[in-house]
Amino acid sequence: MKSTKTVMAVVLTAGLAFGSSAAAFAETAPVASTPTASPTAKPVSPERAAYRAALAAYKTAMGQFKTDISAFQTAMTAFQTAIHAYNDAKKPINDAFKATVTAAKTAYQTAMAAATTDEQKAAAKSALKTAVTAAAATRDAAIAALGTAPVKPVKPAHPTKPVKPTPAPTATP
Repeated sequence: MKSTKTVMAVVLTAGLAFGSSAAAFAETAPVASTPTASPTAKPVSPERAAYRAALAAYKTAMGQFKTDISAFQTAMTAFQTAIHAYNDAKKPINDAFKATVTAAKTAYQTAMAAATTDEQKAAAKSALKTAVTAAAATRDAAIAALGTAPVKPVKPAHPTKPVKPTPAPTATP
């Protein structure tokens, strides 16, 4: 029994090995093709079509966003350079204002220490107020001469990704 199974296995293996090579050389007869219906496209739901359109618009908006963000980064670099220059020009103006106010306060304190009457104290206070007002006017005029401060560029808004439609539940019979 074992020998017949072995013989059968050898014959079957040989037949497959030689039969497939012989079949490769054999002439095949042309098979007449039967006309079949071409597969029709599955109808697309309106929600899915709207999603595809929104997704295409999103991809376009993302391309524009990448361009806008690149321009924003360039504008931010220019803004940082301009604001540093503006602040560097404004610093000596503020330092001069502080020095003038400090000198006026020192003069006020000296005058108040030496004052014995109310008129002298009022005059010292009036002199301080006049000096601070003059220093503020000088500072404001110098800052106005600098021009307006640079305006920070607005970062472009990231486009919102469309929400994928959820399939409608199907009723099972």
